[in-house]
Amino acid sequence: YGKNYIVDTIDSLSFRIYPNSFYQVNTIQMNKMYKKVMDYADISINDTIYDLYCGIGTMSLLFSKKAKQVYGIEVVKEAIQSANENASINKISNAHFICGKVEDEIENLINKSNKPDIVVLDPARKGCEETVLNTILKSLPRKIIYVSCNPATLARDLSILLKNKEYTLDEITPFDLFCHTMHVECVVLMSRVAPNK
Repeated sequence: YGKNYIVDTIDSLSFRIYPNSFYQVNTIQMNKMYKKVMDYADISINDTIYDLYCGIGTMSLLFSKKAKQVYGIEVVKEAIQSANENASINKISNAHFICGKVEDEIENLINKSNKPDIVVLDPARKGCEETVLNTILKSLPRKIIYVSCNPATLARDLSILLKNKEYTLDEITPFDLFCHTMHVECVVLMSRVAPNK
């Protein structure tokens, strides 16, 4: 009875979305949120970006239009298959996807590729493992952008990312993706503090 996916378009890119794929249901607010992430990232042509908890590659592929290389990590096998398919459909060759837990894959990625200039985190409600946050801090990206659907775990994770004062919290923008509920999505921009000369 027809295709087993639907197609959505964001910023001229097509995304195939399968029944078991995670995808924001409020696409109007989702587009505004992704625009804010892109504004915060302010990507340059030589940037390497890590998109952690990348899902079907939506943000990764948006980043790939401006960045040198993008690496996405996601634990859900079907999501990574979709990310690769979406990259192929859009003829994108500078986005690479890794299937596995972020905490198991990030250090290996850092050792095999360029260190990230920008790290984007978009974890599930439980937030990030502390080992992931500490590994990010060791890699010294220029910017960290955290997309969160849970203010409690966001606060916990920000306390780890900001504890050594190597990063400043520049801005937080909330998005009401879940109208008439208590839930809110937040996009947070953190920038590395310039070392003292």
